[in-house]
Amino acid sequence: MFGLEKYLNDLLALIKEKFDKRLLYVGLQGSYLRNEADEYSDIDIMVIIDEMTVHDLDDYKRVLISIGYFERSCGFICGKSEMANWNPLEVCQLLHTTKDLYGKLADFVPTYTVEDEKNYIKLSLGNLFHEICHRYIHSDREKNVVRLPLTYKSVFFIIQNMYYIDSGIFIDTKRELIKHLKNQDKEVMEMAIMLKDNKEYDFNYAFDLLFTWCQNAIITR
Repeated sequence: MFGLEKYLNDLLALIKEKFDKRLLYVGLQGSYLRNEADEYSDIDIMVIIDEMTVHDLDDYKRVLISIGYFERSCGFICGKSEMANWNPLEVCQLLHTTKDLYGKLADFVPTYTVEDEKNYIKLSLGNLFHEICHRYIHSDREKNVVRLPLTYKSVFFIIQNMYYIDSGIFIDTKRELIKHLKNQDKEVMEMAIMLKDNKEYDFNYAFDLLFTWCQNAIITR
C-alpha cells in the first residue's frame, strides 16, 4: 500500500545521495498536497538542481523507478538558472501550490507583480477556450466526450487564482474554494468535481457550461 511519508523520505534520501550539493530544492505539489488524492492520483514532485544536464534527467528517472510507483510519478524538474528566469506569470501559482520539503522555493524564483497574476489568468482562460473550441470542431464526438472531463481539471486552478485576485486569499483545496464561490463560477466548479467521479455525464450541458463560463471570464477579466 502506498504511503506518502515513506515515499517522500525515500525519494529525498536517494536524490540527496545522487546529486549531493547540486540538489537545491524539493517540493510537493498536486492532489497529495491538497489531501485530495485517490489511489490513481499522480505524485507531483518539484526538483531544482544546479546546472542540470540531460544526464541528470536520466539519473532522476532511475531514482523514481527504483522507489516504485513510477507510473504515478509526475511533477517538474529544472535547473537553478532556468528557475531564476522563469516566466513571472507562473510564479504566484508555483509559490502557493508547492510545499517546501528541502530548501525554500522562494529563494529560487523571480519576483512577480499583480499584473503578472492577472495575465496568468487571462493566458490560462485563452488557452482553455482555444482548446475546447478547436477540439469541438476538429475531433469527433467520442473524443470530445472522453477529453472534456480532463479539460475541466484546469478550471480549479483558474478559479483559484481569480478568487485570489478578487479577495487576496489563496484557497488550497477544491472543497474549501467552492464554499466561497457564487453563480457561474460555483456551477462550473461543481461540474469539474462531479466529472472527476462520474464516467457518464451530459456532454452537451457540460460543454455549454464551460464554453459560456470561459467566454464570460475572458470578456470580464
